[in-house]
Amino acid sequence: MKKWLLTLAAITTLSACSTDNTDKQQANDSFVKGKEIPNFSTLSSGGVNLPQQDPRFVIPSKVSAKTGQAIDIRPPSKPLAIINNSVAQFDGERASIVYSADKQAIYNTEQISRLLTEKGIQHTVNQGKIQTDWASTGRADDVGDVQLRYQFEQLGNREASALTVSILQAKRDNVVFTPSVADKQRYTSDRLNQLIGELNQAYQKQQRDLANHSLSSMTSAIASDRNGRTALLIDAPFTQTWHKLAQVLPTLGFKTDEENIGRGYRLLEYKALDAKEWQRLGVTQPELKNDDYQMQLAVSGKQTALVISDEDGQPLNTEQAQAIYQALQALLAN
Repeated sequence: MKKWLLTLAAITTLSACSTDNTDKQQANDSFVKGKEIPNFSTLSSGGVNLPQQDPRFVIPSKVSAKTGQAIDIRPPSKPLAIINNSVAQFDGERASIVYSADKQAIYNTEQISRLLTEKGIQHTVNQGKIQTDWASTGRADDVGDVQLRYQFEQLGNREASALTVSILQAKRDNVVFTPSVADKQRYTSDRLNQLIGELNQAYQKQQRDLANHSLSSMTSAIASDRNGRTALLIDAPFTQTWHKLAQVLPTLGFKTDEENIGRGYRLLEYKALDAKEWQRLGVTQPELKNDDYQMQLAVSGKQTALVISDEDGQPLNTEQAQAIYQALQALLAN
C-alpha cells in the first residue's frame, strides 16, 4: 500500500512540473519576471585617468557623399606589331607602326585609302596624307555617339617605312570636345590595328593563293586597252597574274628593279637574251634596247590587262609589243 501511495505522489509532482511551457519560450533570468530592474553603477576607475573621446573622430549625424570626376575603367588599347619584324608604338599623339621598306608595296596610304572607301568613310588625299570626314569609332562601349576625324600619313626612307594615325577632331553627340591622351591612344590604336590587320590578312591570303595556284596555266589574248594601246588581256585575277608575271618576265630578260602592287606598277630593266631563247617560244626576238621599261597591270572586268611601255611611259610599237605579248602568252599557258 505504501508503495502505491509513493508512486502516486511522484506522478502528481511530475505532471505539475510538465504542464507549464513558459520555460521553453523564455530565458531563465530571475529579474525578467520581476517588477524591479537592477541598476548597475559605473565601475570605479580606481584612480586611473580614463581617455576622453576625441571630437575629431566623431562621425557627423549628416554625411554628404561627394562624387569625384568620372574615371574611364576600360582597359587601354595600344598599337600591335601585326606586321612581321615591325615595331608599333604610341607617342602621345599618334599611333604608328614601323616596318621594313620592302613591305611598302603592301602597307601604304593607297591601300589605306582603298579600305576607307570600302568602309564608306569619306576622305581626301593630299601630298601623301589622308584626312577623313567624321567617322564612327566602331566601339560599343562609348558613351554617346562619338565620331572622329582621322589623319593617316606614310613616312620612311630606303630602309624602313611607317604608317601613322592621329586624331584631327572629336565630337560626342555633335558637341566637339578635346580628347584626352588616353582617348587618343585608344582610338588611334584601334583604327591602326584594324586597318593593318585587314591588309595583313589580305596579304597572307594572297600568299596562300599564290602557293596554291603558282603553277596554274593562264589563257590570254592580245587586244587594245581603253587608251588604244596594245595590251595583253589575261583570264586570271589580278593577284595571281601579278605573281605569275614575276616568275616569267626574267625568262624574257626583264628584271624587276622596283614594284608597287597597290598601283600594279613595275619598273623593269631589260637585257637582251640570245635569239634562240625567243625562238623556243615561237617568237622572233624584238628589237629592244637594253634599257628600263614600265609594266602596268590593271583590272579589266573579270580579266587583267597588261601594258608594257618604255621608260617614259610611251607605248611600244606594234611589232615590239606583239612579240613580247606572244612570248608571255606561251609562258603563262605553261
